[in-house]
Formats: sequence, structure tokens, C-alpha cells
Amino acid sequence: MAKSTKQNEKGKDSHEMGSAKLFVAAIDFGTTYSGYAFSARNSPETLYTCDWKNNNLLSRKAPTSVLIDNDEQFVAFGFDAENKYMASLENDSDSDSDDSDEEKNPSCKAVYRYFSRFKMELHDKAVNLKTFIKDQNGEEMKAIDIFAFAIKYLKDQAIGKLVKSLKNVETKDIHYVLTVPAIWDDQSKIFMRKAAEQAGIKSKDLIIALEPEAASIYCQELRTNVDKKTDKTFSETIKKGTKYVVIDLGGGTADITVHERQFDGSLEEVLPPSGGDWGGTSVDRAYLEFVNSVFTKRVISELHSNQLEDYTTLFHEFEVKKRTITTEYSTDIVITLPVSLLEITRKHCTSVLAAIQKSIYKESVSFSGQKLSVKPEAFRKLFKQTIDSIIKHLDKLLKHPNLSDLHHIIMVGGFSECELVQTAMRQKFSKMKIIIPDEAGLAVLRGAVLFGHQPKIIGKRILRKTYGIQSWPEWDAELHPETKRVRIDGIDRCKDVFYKFAVKGEKVEDGHSSGQIFQALKTDEKTLECTVYISDDTNPRYVTDPSCQRLGNLIVPIPPLKKGETLEIEETMIFGGTELLFRAKNMKTGEICESQFELI
Repeated sequence: MAKSTKQNEKGKDSHEMGSAKLFVAAIDFGTTYSGYAFSARNSPETLYTCDWKNNNLLSRKAPTSVLIDNDEQFVAFGFDAENKYMASLENDSDSDSDDSDEEKNPSCKAVYRYFSRFKMELHDKAVNLKTFIKDQNGEEMKAIDIFAFAIKYLKDQAIGKLVKSLKNVETKDIHYVLTVPAIWDDQSKIFMRKAAEQAGIKSKDLIIALEPEAASIYCQELRTNVDKKTDKTFSETIKKGTKYVVIDLGGGTADITVHERQFDGSLEEVLPPSGGDWGGTSVDRAYLEFVNSVFTKRVISELHSNQLEDYTTLFHEFEVKKRTITTEYSTDIVITLPVSLLEITRKHCTSVLAAIQKSIYKESVSFSGQKLSVKPEAFRKLFKQTIDSIIKHLDKLLKHPNLSDLHHIIMVGGFSECELVQTAMRQKFSKMKIIIPDEAGLAVLRGAVLFGHQPKIIGKRILRKTYGIQSWPEWDAELHPETKRVRIDGIDRCKDVFYKFAVKGEKVEDGHSSGQIFQALKTDEKTLECTVYISDDTNPRYVTDPSCQRLGNLIVPIPPLKKGETLEIEETMIFGGTELLFRAKNMKTGEICESQFELI
């Protein structure tokens, strides 16, 4: 408990999570796919990326899938996790034919728990260290443990390849970068940092990168000579002071930011990051609605419950087919149906044809043998709602008065490689120069490495929330409601007052600090709990207002005080970076406590 005594001046803070180390290793933690890349400080643009092998094919990213055993110990990640899990389902299917074998040999039972596409659990949800996520069978486990397993695996793989690729590498010389969507809230960023720490990355060796920002940095060196008329980079093509949009279309989200290139070469945020859950998995949800309509929800639910291997295969095949569809594609898309799906459909609907005739897709699909043929128009409609949401949001964004002089759109992320998305964007924004780099799905990863070498390149960002702390000013009957009056040490005070440090919509430089000196009100306390609050309002009155919520806290130790002795604590928030930092200084001893925050 503290009261305000005086305010410090606002200004830039020298605090910087630097990249003075010899190497930078970045982990792009995606909804559907993840990967790592690295480079050395003496040659930052010489990027090394990962190569994953699956069925003799090489991939630059691996599925964001984690396999653990029943003792909640890590087993596998990525393609290895997928393959081992699918093999275990096949073994379970074989053992079902002989229940006595299962009784005699417990190893026949399912021994794995499988988690995939779990990153979206952090989107638009309140998370903390006790948040749970569900595995493929609906059983829960602490989310932070699964995230930490994935990050640790990717970190260890990055270290292994870095040591093999470059000379004289020591782990203490590595600085790590972890990517998150720019539209994520502060709690989710704190959660990812805590997961990384649990994975063995020291907090001082880690910086969080915002995905569209990383892509923007990468694209500064992108050559835009699609028409072969120029060999200039993007940063050479656009003039200083030019604004442009970066839209990162990943597996889970559409993450959009607007930057302006400054005369010193740095980048500045023009509008706050925006977007929504309009990534590739949104199309997958449309496919689920499609099969639910064709075969009924009852059938698909039973397939999921009783034949999980076949259910997974059905969606894996869609994942392959959705990469082939284009605007001009004119032949039917053929999907091979699992035998178990046919059997369950016949049990509940007499026949597959009968089920189709009762669905809204009876004119769009046909069935023969074990094949479901879908007319290309119907297949393209599975993308429509997602693409429409992206277009609508971007169209509204571009009408902002601050963007009247904007002419460039950069599209990155795996979903940006979809021809349907590209065509819709070019048709709607025909007057814009739309740039899509080769291997758009790797732009964030590569940019994250570059960001690790130059973390101050984004000079200013716009605050998405109002930040403050709880204060206890003296009671004023004309200002404060009676319900907030409390008496402390013989003085009437108003509790729960929101003391603002920074306001939503404010543009701040990286390292901008705002401080305030407070006096500890209870001298018998051994610690002072400094709690930070956030609000969607620009002028909240009390921390109990509906728009306010607790973000996190910092525990400050208080030395023993003599009777009548007071103690002043300077609390400072540091803004403008990818994360909010908080500092508390004991004005008597000079001792400083500094942290990102503990999740509440």
C-alpha cells in the first residue's frame, strides 16, 4: 500500500535488452508450423534456417505438435510427434480386435497424449500459469508445460545446428528471439516469456519479437524486382517517410501493422496493430462445418470419438488439397474417405448418398466408391468467409485519414501463399503495390533474427492500453465517492484510484519511461506489492472500473523501519518496446527491482 508524493519527469530510459552477443537464434512459434533460424553478429544477414525431414521430403518448418507420455514427459515434436502419434493410433486399432491382449499386455494401451495447434489458446483469452489446454482426447494439462516442451525442443535443435554450422559457438554467446502476434495482449506475451524461461532460456538472454514487425524488418532488404526492371531493395524503392502495411497471414491469425520509414532508417508504428483469427485454420473450421453438413455432426463426432486415426487422416487430406485450389481451378477436388466414415454414415443415414441428398451441398458434391468429389466453386467457398474478413478489415483500416498517402502492402505468412487470398487482395486493392516475398512463410522467422541484432529499429510504437497503478490519495469529498473512503494511520484516504502512467493511443519511443514516487503507508510490511493495471479507457478513475484489469505485479522488499520512519519507492514503467518493463527503486538504499512481471 502506497501513496503518491511527487512525480518524476517522463523521458527515455537507457534500459535495453541488447543483442551484444555473438549469435542470435530466433524461434518462430506458429499456430500450425514452427521453425528456427540464426546468424552471427559479424554477418547478420547470412541466415541459417532449419531443415526438417518427413518421408524423404525437406521442410523449413515443422508442425507445432507435441507428444508426451502418460507421465507427462516429453516424447517428440513436429513431424516426429505426428508420425509417432499416428502409429500409436494404428496400434490401438489393431489391439481393439483382441481385448485379451490389452489385458495381458498393458503396453497395448494408448501411451501418448498429443497436442497440436495449441497456440491459439492464447488468442483473445485471459491466460496465466494455471491455464489448461486439452489434448486430442480432451484431457487437460497445464498450457505452460506444453509450450515449454515445444520451445525447449526448438531451442535445443537451434543450438545443435548452430554449433555444427559456425565455429567457436558457446551457448552463453547466444541471444534468443521468440515471436508472438502483435495483436496479442500483454498477458500472453508474459506467458510466452515464462514458458521460454521454463524451457531453459534465461530472461536476460531473450527478447520478444512481434511477428509483422519482424516481417517488416526482413522486407527492408527484400528485392522487389518481380518485373525485372529494377534490382532495388524495398527500402531503396520507397522514399523516407513512406508508409506501408504489413499483413502477416499465419495459421491462426491475420496480424496487421502499419509502418512509416523514417529518415534515419528506423521504422515507426503509424496505427496500433490489429487483426483477428483469420488465418489458415479458419478455413479448416469451415471444412469441419462442411463435413458436418454432408455427413451430419453425429457421424463426424462418432468418427472423432471412435476412429481418431481416420478423423485425423480426413483433415490431413484436406490440408493437402487446400494448397492446390486456385481461382481458375476447374476440375473437382477428390477426397478419399476413410472406410470407418462410410460405415458410420451408413449406420446413421442408411447410405452416403442419402446423407448427401439431405445436406445443403447435394448439388455440389458427388460420391463414388470411396471418393467424395467436390465442385471447385463449393471448395473455394470454404475460404470465402476468412478472406472476406481479411479484406473487410483491411479496407476499413486503409480508410483511416492517416493512411491516405499509403500505396504499399506487404503480405507474409504461410496463408499469404494461397492464390485465392492473393487474387482477392489484388482485385480489391488494385491501386496498391502488393509485395509477396518468395517463401512468404519464412519472412517472420528471418526477420526475427535481424530484429535480434537490431532491437531498436522500431523507433516508436502506439500503446494499445492505458497503464497505471493503484494509488491512495487523501480523501476529497467533492471528488471521491463515500464507498471508496478508508482511514489509514488517522488519515482519510480514497482507495482504488487509478494513477495513470501512460494513455491508450499514445505514441512512445522505445525506452520511454514514466515514473512516480510513492510512500509506503504501512511501515510494518516486509514487502511492497506493486500491481500494474491496464484499461481500454483513456481516462479510467478507479482500478475497479469494468474496463480495468490487473496485469501483473512486482514484489519489492522493504528494509526494517524505525517507528515514525517513512520509506519512498520510485515506481517506473518503461514503454515502447515489444514488452512492458517495470522498475521499483528504494529511494533510501538505491536498491532496484526490475522485471517483466509475474502473471496474476
